[in-house]
Amino acid sequence: MPKSRSPSVRERVAQSRERRRRAGLKRVEVLVPNDKVDLVKAYVAQLREGSDSETREKVRQLLVKAYRNYHAQYLDNIKVDIDKADFADAAIVAAALMHRGNAEAYKLGRQIRSLVR
Repeated sequence: MPKSRSPSVRERVAQSRERRRRAGLKRVEVLVPNDKVDLVKAYVAQLREGSDSETREKVRQLLVKAYRNYHAQYLDNIKVDIDKADFADAAIVAAALMHRGNAEAYKLGRQIRSLVR
């Protein structure tokens, strides 16, 4: 029976690196004193979390703008708590703005959608 060809180690590493690159991640190697390793790990965790929280804050600011400008016209049947809104909520608001709104609402919907993808 012929064996199915599995990817070599080199191919798997290349695929992994490509997935990370597409996800916007960059590998960094640093040399630090032994007693500072935990500080570096904590800082890296903050960086990873921070990028998502910054995007979430931008999305929430755009949601405030959307509700301020278009609530009565295009978002009358969509109730989102802006303080707790996540990316799924923002995607719903973006879709409503893009499908029901005028040119300015469409533009705002595209901005929101580009952040939640």
